Amino acid sequence: MTKTALLVIDAQELITNEKLYAFDKYIGNVRRLIAESRKNGTEVIYVRHDDGEGQPLSRGNEGFDVCRDFAPEAGERIFDKSVNSPFRDSGLLEFLRGKAVKRLIITGLQTDYCIDAAVKCGFEHGFEVIVPEYCNSTFDNDHMTAEQTYRYYNEFMWKNRYANCVSIAEAIEMIQNNRYELKSIKTKKTHIIRRAAEEDVSRIAEILVFAKRMKYRSIFKDDVYSFGELQVLSVAEKYIANGFLNNMFLYDDGIIKGLIRIDKEEIVELYVDLFFQGQGTGSELIEYAKENYPVSFLWTIEKNTDAIRFYEAHGFHLTDNRKLEEGTTEYLVMMRR
Repeated sequence: MTKTALLVIDAQELITNEKLYAFDKYIGNVRRLIAESRKNGTEVIYVRHDDGEGQPLSRGNEGFDVCRDFAPEAGERIFDKSVNSPFRDSGLLEFLRGKAVKRLIITGLQTDYCIDAAVKCGFEHGFEVIVPEYCNSTFDNDHMTAEQTYRYYNEFMWKNRYANCVSIAEAIEMIQNNRYELKSIKTKKTHIIRRAAEEDVSRIAEILVFAKRMKYRSIFKDDVYSFGELQVLSVAEKYIANGFLNNMFLYDDGIIKGLIRIDKEEIVELYVDLFFQGQGTGSELIEYAKENYPVSFLWTIEKNTDAIRFYEAHGFHLTDNRKLEEGTTEYLVMMRR
């Protein structure tokens, strides 16, 4: 049984009007989902956007509250945010983790801004993301009409990449019967997480070299290391000689897309090929490690804020432990579960 929550994002009075694409259908469909969720015990969660003091869409201003068509009932949670992603510094992610929610049905405004961020960030945080038809909308912009924008994201960008884009009937059936299985899941590629072998070493070294160059060159500013010492052949030889492959696991769906190395309770390395980032590979690897090994801590570069946010999303928290990265002036910080 998959625990599901319905997210109603930025459906605020100020921006809920008939200029939205397919306005009546959008209002009607979201109302149906809210009603079915309440009837069947699926939690309805609201998110509001605050652009900050002096802006029209700001706390305390008229139009900031959730629109009357979708008005929250007593006890339903509301989270406020100041960026496109509803998970960033809002408390929502921690709330969902605490409730053991695995599936998010995402609705609201606007398709090309906060809904796009919610879909992609939700996927990256490991949720099964569901986008029902005509349950998000937006306005015309300088590049596309509202209809073109809606179709681009719902029918092309998200579909089978970041989300299951379903009919309203499928979404309602999912709420009514939490055992409902999506037909589109069958189209997903199968993959395994397996132990590394010596014949994988060139691909492993390739992932490591290019990921480290892209991520760390701007931090360490050391071109001698980035383009001298950090070479595929030398990295491959080092990993074989030091036995690092013995405790390394690979995400493999026909292509090795990511790797994780574990040493007793420590996650030593976690890297995903740059071409396949943003598809949940890193999340699957770290959850695999947590489920199968007693991992409890890791070290990461203090300035690597993207990595810190990623690990926090998977239950690791910063500690006061810091140490210098050998041969540099940059600090590593310890994170613990």
